[in-house]
Amino acid sequence: MESQDRIKTIFWRRLFSALTDLLFIYCTGFLAHLLVMQWIFLDPFFFFALSWITYYALCNLLFNGRTLAKAITGLQVVSMDNDRIAPRQIVIREVVSKFIILLLLPYYIIHRVHFYQKSDIWTTFAVLLVAVITMLVLFFIYKRPWWELASSTKTVKCREGRRLIRLTSFLAIAGIFVLTDFIKISYCLQDQQRFGTRNIPEFPVNDETRRYAEFIKTHSQDPVEYVFGLFSKYDLVVLDERMHPETTQYELFSKIISDPRFAAKIGNIYTELISRSYQDSLNRYLNTVFPNEDSLNMVTARLVVNSNPLWPIWGNTNLFDFLKFMNRLNTHSPDNLRINWYCNDLPADWPRMTYIKYHTNLPRREKRDQSMAVNIASIYRDKISRHEKNIKGLLILNHWHGFGRIHDRNGNKTGHFFNTLCTTAMLMDQFPGKVCNVLINTVPFGQFSTIFGPCQYGKWDKAFDIAGNPDAGFDFENSPFGDDNFDDFLWNSSSELKYKDVFTGFIFYKPLEKHIKKIGFPYMFYNFKDTLLRRESCLGESYVQGMKEFISIMDGKTDSHGIVYAIFYNIIVNIGFTLIIALTLVICLVFYFVSMKRTKLATGFIQQVTH
Repeated sequence: MESQDRIKTIFWRRLFSALTDLLFIYCTGFLAHLLVMQWIFLDPFFFFALSWITYYALCNLLFNGRTLAKAITGLQVVSMDNDRIAPRQIVIREVVSKFIILLLLPYYIIHRVHFYQKSDIWTTFAVLLVAVITMLVLFFIYKRPWWELASSTKTVKCREGRRLIRLTSFLAIAGIFVLTDFIKISYCLQDQQRFGTRNIPEFPVNDETRRYAEFIKTHSQDPVEYVFGLFSKYDLVVLDERMHPETTQYELFSKIISDPRFAAKIGNIYTELISRSYQDSLNRYLNTVFPNEDSLNMVTARLVVNSNPLWPIWGNTNLFDFLKFMNRLNTHSPDNLRINWYCNDLPADWPRMTYIKYHTNLPRREKRDQSMAVNIASIYRDKISRHEKNIKGLLILNHWHGFGRIHDRNGNKTGHFFNTLCTTAMLMDQFPGKVCNVLINTVPFGQFSTIFGPCQYGKWDKAFDIAGNPDAGFDFENSPFGDDNFDDFLWNSSSELKYKDVFTGFIFYKPLEKHIKKIGFPYMFYNFKDTLLRRESCLGESYVQGMKEFISIMDGKTDSHGIVYAIFYNIIVNIGFTLIIALTLVICLVFYFVSMKRTKLATGFIQQVTH
C-alpha cells in the first residue's frame, strides 16, 4: 500500500514537472522567436523544437538528471542501478525517444500529411491512436513510460536538498514565465483595436517585410487593370473567393464587371453559387425590368433562397446585392452589351429531398468540383464552336475550387490530389494556356476549424501595412510572395508547394480589419419559414432547432460586422496561455516553499541527532 502511494505521488509530481518543463520550453521558444523575427522569420515550431532539445539535453547532462521543474518538485532521472544518468542514456531518452519519436514524428504526420480524404484522416488517427494505446499499455505493465524502458532509466525522488539549486531553478522559471506573460499582455493591450482581426503579436517590421513592401510599391497595379491585363493573355480568369459571407470582395467583382471593357470584350461570368437548375430563372431575372425596388427585392430573395443545392437557405447578403447589381447593369445596357451569367453548382431538388437522399445521394466534394468543371468546359467549348464574339469569362470560385493545376518543372501534370479535387485545376488541364487563377487576400481556411491564422504568419499583411495597404494586383511568378510556401489549405504548409505553383497571381483588396461579414436581406423568410424548416429536417433535427433560433433572431434584419478572423487564436494563445502560465507559476511557488520547509525541518532534525 505504501509503495502504491509512493508511485501515485511520483506520478502527479512527474505530470506537473512535465507540464512546467513544456511551458518553460514554449516560453523560451516564444521569446527567441520574437527576438529573431526582428531580422528574419523562421517557423515558430523551429524555436520550440530547438528549445526542447537544448533544454532537456543540457539539464540532464549538467544537472545530474534534473530539469528546472524536477529540481523544484524533488525528482531526478537516474540509471536503473541508481547511478548518474550516462550521456548515451540521455541521447536515447531525450534525443531519440522524446525529441524525434514523441515530437518531430507526430508533428510531421499532422502538419505535412494531406488530410482532405476521410481515409487519410482515419488512417492517421488510427496510427496515432495505436501509438498512444501502446504507450499506455507499457506504462501500466511496467509502471514506467516507454522512453525510460528504452533508455534504461527511471525517475525517483531526489534526496539532495541543496537550496541553491531549487532557488536558481525557481527564479529561472519565474523569470521566463513572468516575462512571457508581460509581453503577451502588453501586446494585447497595445493592439486592442485589432485584437479580433490580427494575430498577436503581429509580424514585425524587418528587412524581409520591407523588401516585400518595396515590391508592392514598384511591381503592382490596380486590381481592375491587373485583371484586364490577364484577359489579354487568358480566356478564363478565376478569382479565388474569400469566405462566402465576406462582402467587400463583391465590390471588387462589381468594379471589374461594370468596366465598359468587360461587356465589350469579355461578356461572361461563371459562378460556383446558384444551381444550374436555375439557369433559365437566372436568365429571365437578369433581363427583367422590375416596376419598383420592392418587387426587385422580393424576386431576388426567392432566387437566392431556392437556388442553393447543398444548403436549405443561402443567407449571405453579398449574393443578393450582386444579383441586383447585375440586373440593373443588364437592364440599363443595350442587348449586345448584356452580360451572361452561368451558374454551375449541382442540380437542386429540394421539393423531393429527404434525409436519406441528402446524406447518401449528394456527390462528394471532388465529384462536385468535377461536375462544375464539366459544365464550365461545355459552355466554353460551345462558345468556341459557334464562333461567338465573346468567349472569355470571369470565374468566381471559392477556396479550393480555385486552386490551380500542379505540374512538375517540365510542365507535366503531377499526381498531386489538387489535380483531381479542384475545378480550376481540371479546367487548366483541359485548356492549357487558356486559364489563370488569382488569389484574393484572405486567411487560410480551416486552420484548426475556426482558429484562423494569417498567410505566412502575417508577413504579407505587414508588408502591405508598410506599403500603405494599397489595392494591388501582381503575378506570383518573379515575386517574393510567389516563392513562399503554400499555406492556404487546412493547416498544411508543405514545402513541396509554393504559392506560384498553385496560383497565377494575387490581388490585395482591403486589409483584414476592413473585411465585412453580412447576413440577411429583405424578404429572406417571406412565405418560406415552413419550407425552410422542412429542408432543414433533411440535414437533421438539430439543424431544425438551430434554424428556428436563427429565424427568431434574423427575421426582418440584416447583421453586418467586421470579420474577427483572429479572435479565437488570440483568446487561446494569448489570454489562455497567459492564465495557464500564471497558474503553473503559482503551483511552482507552492512546491518551492513546501520543499524549502521540508529541507529546513530535515536539517534541524539532523543537527539535533548529531548534537
